[in-house]
This record gives sequence, C-alpha cells and structure tokens, in this order.
Amino acid sequence: MTTRRLRRLLLVLFVFVHSTADAQRMQFDQGRRSKCERITIPMCQDMPYNLTRMPNLMGHTDQSQAAIQVHEFVPLVEIGCSKHLKFFLCSLYAPMCTEQVDTPIPSCQSICEEVKSKCLPLLAQFNFNWPQALNCSRLPVPEKNGLCMEFPPGADERYSKYLLEKSEPSKLSPHSKLLNLPLPHAFPPFKKFQNGRFFDTFSTESSAGGRSSKNCPETMVDLPGRNVDRCIPRCGWDFLFTRNDKNFAEIWMGIWAAVCFMATIFTVSTFWINPTRFRYPERPIIFLSLCCSFSSVAYLFRIFAGSELISCNKSEGVESHLIVEGIDRWGCIVVFLLLYYFGMAAAFWWLVLTLSWYLAAGKQWGHEAIESLASYFHLMCWAVPGVLSIVVLALRHVDGDELTGLCFVGNQNRDALLSFVIAPLGFVLSLGGLFILLGFVSLLRIRRLMKEGGRNTSKLERLMVRIGLFSVLSTVPALTLLACLLYEYHQMPSWKARATANVVECLARRGDSSSAPCRLQDSIPLEEVFMLKIFMSLLVGITTGVWIWSNKTWTAWGKLCASRFGRRASRSRVQYTKPPLPASQHHHQFHPLNTSSVGRTKGHSHRKALTHVTMV
Repeated sequence: MTTRRLRRLLLVLFVFVHSTADAQRMQFDQGRRSKCERITIPMCQDMPYNLTRMPNLMGHTDQSQAAIQVHEFVPLVEIGCSKHLKFFLCSLYAPMCTEQVDTPIPSCQSICEEVKSKCLPLLAQFNFNWPQALNCSRLPVPEKNGLCMEFPPGADERYSKYLLEKSEPSKLSPHSKLLNLPLPHAFPPFKKFQNGRFFDTFSTESSAGGRSSKNCPETMVDLPGRNVDRCIPRCGWDFLFTRNDKNFAEIWMGIWAAVCFMATIFTVSTFWINPTRFRYPERPIIFLSLCCSFSSVAYLFRIFAGSELISCNKSEGVESHLIVEGIDRWGCIVVFLLLYYFGMAAAFWWLVLTLSWYLAAGKQWGHEAIESLASYFHLMCWAVPGVLSIVVLALRHVDGDELTGLCFVGNQNRDALLSFVIAPLGFVLSLGGLFILLGFVSLLRIRRLMKEGGRNTSKLERLMVRIGLFSVLSTVPALTLLACLLYEYHQMPSWKARATANVVECLARRGDSSSAPCRLQDSIPLEEVFMLKIFMSLLVGITTGVWIWSNKTWTAWGKLCASRFGRRASRSRVQYTKPPLPASQHHHQFHPLNTSSVGRTKGHSHRKALTHVTMV
C-alpha cells in the first residue's frame, strides 16, 4: 500500500469514526409516518431501490444532510474492503421505503456482519474500532420478524441487485415490524489525525480559522441551528458556483437592474405628470411599476454595498459564512424586504390588473365602478405581502445566496422556497391567467357583435393588440421565473450532495501534503438558468413602460419641459394681448367634446364599458 493511499485512508478513517459521533442524539423515529421520496443522494442513486424515507436510521430528516455525511465514505468505498459496503451505508443513510410499511427498511444484520468482518481488519491496522453507531446487533434479523434487505448466501453484488430488483415491495407483510434501533447515548472524545499529530475533534480549530467542522467539508462551517447542526457554505469559497460565474452574475444583474429602475421611474413619473390620464382598469400598472422600481433598488444596493455586508455573517468562533436565519444583519433584512415584499406586491398588483381588465371587458364595468373597489385592491396588494414577510421573518427563513450575494427566502431551504415563493406565485399566475383568458373571450364576442352591426372596430382591435402584447410581456417572464424556481426546488438536494462529494474527493486526492483549497472547475447548477431567473425578475418592470409608449406620453413630457424651461424665455418676451373676437363668433369659442358624458351614472358606465377601456 502506497504512502499516498495510507494518508487517504487515515483521512477517511477519521471521518468514518468521527461522523458517527453525532449518533448520540439520534434515534430512529418509529412514531412518525413520512411519505416515500425519490433518492437524491448521488452515491446511492444506483441502489436496487429508488425510494427512501426520512428520518433515516442516523436521524437525518433531510436527504441533503444525509448526503453530506455518507459521501465522506466515498474514498473508503473506492478502496473496496467490502463489495457490500456501499449498499450497507446507503441502507442506513437512505433506507428503502415502501408505502406498505410505515418504517424505513435497512439492510439486515448479516450484511453488517459481512461488511464488518472485511473492513474491521483494515481499521484495526490504524488502531480504530468498529463504530458503536454501526453496531450490527441493533439491525433487524429476519428470523425474529425483522423487516430488512438481505443478499442470498454466496451471491455476488450484481446477482443480489438483480434479485432485489425482481422482488415486489407490495408482497411485504404490512404487519412486519422493524426492530427498535436505540443508538448509544455517550461517546468518548474521538481524535483527529492531522500533520502527524492527533487533536481532539471537539476543540480543534480549522485551518481557515473557524470552529472545527465535525461533519462538514472545508468549504462549509458547522453552524449550530435551532434544532440540529447544519453545514453552511463559507463566504468567498466556491461551493456551488465558480468565481467567474459569480462575477458575471454581478455584472448581469447590475445592468438589468439599472435598466429596470430607469424604465419604472419613467412610468411612475409619467403618472405623476398627468394622474387623471391613468384610470382603472389601467392604473394598477403604475403600482406594479412602483413595486418593480423598489425591487431593482435591492439589486443596485447589493452591488454598491458588496456581498460581504449583505449575505455574509461571522458568528462568534466561526468563519464568515452565508447567512441563515438572517434577522441579525440590517443589510440582509433591507434587501430581503425590498425583494420579497415589493416582489409579492407586484405580483398581486398584476393580479388586480387582470381582474380590472376582466371586469371592464367581460362584465362591462366602467372605470367608476372598478375604482369603487380601489380600497380593497390596495388592502390586498399591500397587506398580504406584508403578512407573508412577517411570517418569513418570524420563522427565520431569510438566507443568503452564494451566486448573487442577495438575501431572500429559500436560497438554502427548499421547503421555505416552496411555501413562500413558488406557491404564492403559482396561485397568482393561475388566477390572473384565467382573468386574461375570460377577458379576451369577451372582447372577441364584442368585436363580432360590432362587426355584425356595421360599426368600426379599429379602435377596439388596437386596444386588444395592446392588452395582448402587455399580457404576453408580463405573463411569459413570470411563467419563466416560476419554472426556474421549480427547477431550483427540485435540484437543490442533488446540488448540495454533489458539491459535498466533490470536496471530499478533492481532499482525498490531495492528501495532507497540500493546503491549497479545493476549487470548482465548473458550476454544479446550470448557471444559465440562474441568469435567466435574474433577467425575468427584472423584465416585468421594464415591460410596464410598454403601455404608456404613445403620443400622449411624449406630448405630456413636452408640455412639462416647455413649462419648466420656457418660463425664463417668456419673461423677456413682449406681452401681446389678442384683441377680443366679434360677438358673432363667441359661440364658436368652446365646444365640449362629449357633453353627454357629464354626469353619467354608475349604472350607465356599466353599459358603456368599452368607452372606459381607454387608449392611454
């Protein structure tokens, strides 16, 4: 055995012994029934079964946390002390699941004994005992009515996999009981071998200056949470994304945030110049634009402040790491509120916009009737995002993003991403899409009736084109953003597991002779998806200006500039008073454009709705 292999084995042996130390607080939970879920741990995805159940036998409630520990055994599996070691480990960290049984199904005691007999002599060469957490006597035995997975005597691994694949989980007896697996409650202080010396694993300071990461690779820190210890990525290190991708993301979001900010400010300023021009059902566009303006400020603030101030935190005795439960850093809270509160408010104002169009086109409501509901619109669009933001802060679900350096919800917690981002956006998009569809059906019906009556439909057709264009420009980005979030939700556990495996393999390759950090050659997630996500988040604000791009807008701005900059010139001009018109011409001086519209009642505006879906 070469020196390099010995060093590799020493590192793995320490991890092998030490990673089981946390089992003192872990005990298999028989009282809670959880659903089967597909295995996402990369090391265990080639098992003869593809479903597992959490919590597992080691006490992990999430596959991403289980993957961090089980992937530390990759070098030991590659050494090949036992051909069943990989299957044995996966049966503990990702046990088999079937809906016919309420508990996870591990490997049988005989598998553990076989692995122990092959690997223990190798461990004994370095004065390591078999870990108590992997005590074979605590695993089920078929003869004692224990439900477990077992290879037939004399069968090799390939043949055993074939047998397991052919077995039908539905034939398992629902009355089979899994033996209780009480794990030890106390462990002696283990030792860590490093640079020819042994150190206490619970008091060693890592080379990066932080607390020793008992279960975490060097790119992460072991951060105590409210319930269990968690491995959190370090700031400035490459865990999921490369440094080049992070730099490009900063430039990318800076450009589009600046464009979005200018476009939305122009839209809001146009409304400020002539507020009476924007009446319902178009007025929600102004509030939508205002919300997008505040969201773009969050991106710009992050660029000028830097990721260290926004998304990083340095706890006492722990190296700087990405923020989790980020309610202690004011920069993180500000960015989160700008992004989440105003982002959700923009989504609800878009929903109000689609509802207003439906009421005007489908129900033939006038702008006075729709405007009577304005107070309810404001209550929903400002209060609901506020309640959601308070709940997120109360649950401490704010965390930092490695790629962008922003603070948001769900960057590291996929359950929070689903509950507070994907679910609300999915609801808003579904309901808003329904309103748009119903509104267009009504407009097509009105257009057909107008053509049958011989009336000119050109103005209505132009209105339909503008509504359709804005609907596409606002709906497609939102749908694309939702698709990116779903992709992130689905792939997050696999990304974390692959990142951890990469670090462990890097440590095993370099041994103790090198102190250079492990660097990523390529980002683990598809960086294009995240760039698309950033772009689509800001594109909605940019497209709000499409609705106001008309001659009326340029005329209003021209009058404003003329009134502001023409005052000084007008003071120096010689005032000229136009002579009065002859009495015979006075009756031509003023004619109302539509005197019949004065004093219209609310009921009449319902019947003449198309006159109020105006071309602003």
